[in-house]
Amino acid sequence: MDSLPMLPAGCSLEEADLRAQLARYRGVGTGADILERSTQRLVIRMGDAVSDGAVEELLAVERSCCPFFGMGWDPRERCISVSVSRPEDERALDAIAYALGFRGRGRPAEGFPLA
Repeated sequence: MDSLPMLPAGCSLEEADLRAQLARYRGVGTGADILERSTQRLVIRMGDAVSDGAVEELLAVERSCCPFFGMGWDPRERCISVSVSRPEDERALDAIAYALGFRGRGRPAEGFPLA
């Protein structure tokens, strides 16, 4: 399994649940684009093929395990927003982008390995 580049200390997922969440991220990240990336905020437009239910399940799990994230979902615009308020949590946004299949700040990496 791919692992996240870092796992925030505040995440409460066990290994099996973490694997399942990474798989959800990879599925939801299919066809996604990063619209905004700053040190404390990430906005991603989901691909048209991704179901609202898949996004809502992903966010529900994330909210329960990582309460330091501010997360929003606009189904009409198909956008997820993820934010952090503390500088020590800023790298967690990199983990979210990575889990969605992005490397750095751009589009998904070609041939990005899936879990």
